Amino acid sequence: MLEAPSADALLTLAAKLDVAGVAHKLWVEQPEGVPTALAAGPALKSALAPHFKKMQLCKAAIGGGGK
Repeated sequence: MLEAPSADALLTLAAKLDVAGVAHKLWVEQPEGVPTALAAGPALKSALAPHFKKMQLCKAAIGGGGK
């Protein structure tokens, strides 16, 4: 999982993926209207890598359960 630095970065990435014709889905929290996640559809790494090269690995714990 990669981490975007801001909601604006997600919007920018979604726009670039639209232009490039890469299948993706942008999740937007409601009712706040804040973009929170983006998933790319299946594609070759060579097709996706240029769009995601500025993203960093997410180091936050995912999920709320556990210890």
